[in-house]
Amino acid sequence: MSTAVESKLPLPRPPGPSFWQGFKAYGRDPAMYMHQLFLDYGEVVCWRGTMTIYLLNNPDHVRQVLTQAHPEFTKDLYDYRVLKQTLGNGLVTNDGADWTRQRRLMQPMFHHKIVNAFDTAINGFTATLVDRWQQLPAGQPVALEREMSRITFQIVAATLFGSEINDHAHEMVDILDVINVNTKSAAAFLTLYPWIPSPHNRRFKRVMQRLDNIVYNLINGRRASGIGSQDLLDRLLSVRDEQSGLGMEEKQVRDEVVTLMLAGHETSATALQWIFYLLSKHPEVEAALLSELAVLSGNPATSGDLSRLPYLKQVVQESMRIYPPVWGIARTSTHEQEFGGYRIPAGAYLSIMPYSLHRHPDHWTEPARFDPDRFSPQRSAGRHSYCYIPFAAGPRACIGVGMSMLEIQLVLAQLLPRFWVRPVPGHVIKPMATVTYRPRFGMQVFIEPRQ
Repeated sequence: MSTAVESKLPLPRPPGPSFWQGFKAYGRDPAMYMHQLFLDYGEVVCWRGTMTIYLLNNPDHVRQVLTQAHPEFTKDLYDYRVLKQTLGNGLVTNDGADWTRQRRLMQPMFHHKIVNAFDTAINGFTATLVDRWQQLPAGQPVALEREMSRITFQIVAATLFGSEINDHAHEMVDILDVINVNTKSAAAFLTLYPWIPSPHNRRFKRVMQRLDNIVYNLINGRRASGIGSQDLLDRLLSVRDEQSGLGMEEKQVRDEVVTLMLAGHETSATALQWIFYLLSKHPEVEAALLSELAVLSGNPATSGDLSRLPYLKQVVQESMRIYPPVWGIARTSTHEQEFGGYRIPAGAYLSIMPYSLHRHPDHWTEPARFDPDRFSPQRSAGRHSYCYIPFAAGPRACIGVGMSMLEIQLVLAQLLPRFWVRPVPGHVIKPMATVTYRPRFGMQVFIEPRQ
């Protein structure tokens, strides 16, 4: 348990290496390197270098930061200043009273009844993808990362903003490739100084201008046509704060649209890639899932069907345990803190690693093994609720968690019984920690009809 204190605590600094000791290893895979630090030094680690980072890997500490004392831990950090270059003050990057107001305005839009009604649109786009995959030439490699990004963007565009931007699905995948970089990379750092004429800054400026054109045209077109379809964009334009009676400013609407478009489709797309990859490596799990999906008799699953497909959810949960789309969470403390007998100064950079929490040997038996049964009700009983946080946790947990889980399960339920998806032999599949945890070299696969 951590506690805020008034004066300096007479406690030691946590153990840990200097930055330069792990410079190369961090560059290769930050998530894996930081996980090794926990194994070497314990649940509270201080990594000292050009900046000092305090790493937390105790679920009780995580609960304290994300839930019990969350107002004391803010997002006033370099990482979020970088993300703001793209997302503005959307829910992911906003903080304090402004975030509280925005979350209060938007939460009703993600009620489970509203979200569950999206199953028809999700299944419709997936059916179109089925038709296209059935026409693929035999033996033609397919970039699965682009396929999954395209369909999840189409789903987000249709369910949240109407159909006006479906035509931009291909373009949005390219835009994401430019802006989805590790926030501590040199390229990301330079976006804070747009006047520096670096190649990345020039590309970044072009794609941001294009992104803003798409989004503002969407907003202006909806205002001109009138509000009435009751999708998320209509709700953003018409919602009023119950306390102040004020709606959202134009820039805030833009920021929320961009946040939901980019964060909303990228995490689901990344999760789907890793699910297909893990199933290809574990045919016994794939066979068990196909056996369960047989109850659908070849029909797409609806939101109402998911309660009788428990293993489907377990496969998704276990995949996101091993490859969490969001691999790290950062906060800074407004007060001096104590975690595990160590002093953390005010203003410290705190890093919470879902990647490592999901591999904590005290909470996960054989954590490296892909085992969806570990999420069965029997084996989940008594497990600490903060050792598994693929969508973060507490008041700032992902607002779209219900939407993402519905989308991933329905897409998988329709595609898996119809197609074998196998990595191309020799293609290197290695994780890369950008904003999301995705394949470094993409995921080239062969797709073949099962019948």
